[in-house]
Amino acid sequence: MTAREYKEWEAYERAAGPLDQAFEQEMLCEIHELIQLNNILTGAAITKKGKKNPAGKFRKVLRPDELYAPPEGWDDDEEDDEDEYDEKGLQKERKPKSEYDPATDPFAKNN
Repeated sequence: MTAREYKEWEAYERAAGPLDQAFEQEMLCEIHELIQLNNILTGAAITKKGKKNPAGKFRKVLRPDELYAPPEGWDDDEEDDEDEYDEKGLQKERKPKSEYDPATDPFAKNN
């Protein structure tokens, strides 16, 4: 690598952010999805009308940022996390959201 090329990459990194594997991972996910689409279209072309496609259904490939993201509605329970106080300033007891019933639990020990 020449000094000029190094300086160009250095300027690009300053402008666009640090170079990492995000671009490579995104491209691999897109290639995987294109292969899936190709298989689905090929399967549809050779399958008779009304029959099931041998390639199956299209499944979106999760990106790395989606893989570890919290599920939708995760932040909606913020109000439940706050403690409640009565008139005297004492903390109220919390009731569990669902009552556990050992009689309906298939894994509970039978006495």
